[in-house]
Amino acid sequence: MSEVPAAFVQRISEAAFLVDDPKLQLKTLTSIPGIGPATATVVLAFHDPMNYAVGDRYMIAALLGEDRALRFSDYPRILTELRDRNPDGFDLRMVEKAYYH
Repeated sequence: MSEVPAAFVQRISEAAFLVDDPKLQLKTLTSIPGIGPATATVVLAFHDPMNYAVGDRYMIAALLGEDRALRFSDYPRILTELRDRNPDGFDLRMVEKAYYH
């Protein structure tokens, strides 16, 4: 990724933040060379921790009961699961971190 121009990364990231569709956001961010679906969720989670969380194989296991890598279609499901398990309105990043402990 170090060879990718910063302006390109910035433009792609900005484009991803324009839509309100986690699956499309992941697809947009993964068009940046070196960024996979799990890393793209990190970008979203740090951009807006209230509404996004890190999604990876650990979250797939904890929330969906499967041992595999993250797929684009998994991320909206993970966010829904975290929202459903969050009756007190904490930010999703905080709820997701609780599952790691």
